[in-house]
Amino acid sequence: MAVVGLPSLPVTMQPESSDVREQLFDAAREIIGKLGYTEMSHADLTAEVGIGRTTFYEHFSSKEDLLVQMVRRDLPPLVDDIVESVDASLPPDVRLAALARFMVEFVGTDHIGLILHTEVPHLSPTAQEQISEAHTGLSMAFASTYMDGIQSGVFRTVPHKLAGRMMEQMIMTGGRAVMESEDPTAEVGEIARHTADMVVAAFRATEAPRTAGE
Repeated sequence: MAVVGLPSLPVTMQPESSDVREQLFDAAREIIGKLGYTEMSHADLTAEVGIGRTTFYEHFSSKEDLLVQMVRRDLPPLVDDIVESVDASLPPDVRLAALARFMVEFVGTDHIGLILHTEVPHLSPTAQEQISEAHTGLSMAFASTYMDGIQSGVFRTVPHKLAGRMMEQMIMTGGRAVMESEDPTAEVGEIARHTADMVVAAFRATEAPRTAGE
């Protein structure tokens, strides 16, 4: 309330806590896209949002904490969409191809996919584990599809950890090819299809050679 005879002071409205978090998430996505996670600084984030370092630390303990929380918030719904988009009644090889294709598109064109591909290796082991937990549903979808293929004779048996690593590396390679292409939007479909074909071919069971007279 203004006091008679004294000028009224302007009231500075502080942004809501949730608004600051969202603004910091948006700023991180923007800066990571331009500079990468390693080169992004607290000063970049606070300058982009227009807040002080103290305010930043009211929400996140570090830029790594910010990144982890952003991925843990944004990734699960995306994972659910990918998994639910693949018809569970399809043959295992068709399902695996679809999962691989969608993942290449995701890694190559989505900001969270970009972070998973380029920035996770720079994080602490604890942060990497937390992010891994955020896409457990996707890992389970790949694993169950592969196991269904083994049981039905479509896929050959490979040690599970090796199989998972091979799938991940092929998909990430496809995603990088999309990122580095001259026109990612135009080329993502073809790159994703070729990558999916290679993933399936790597695990497809082959018939034993027939002997003479058979």
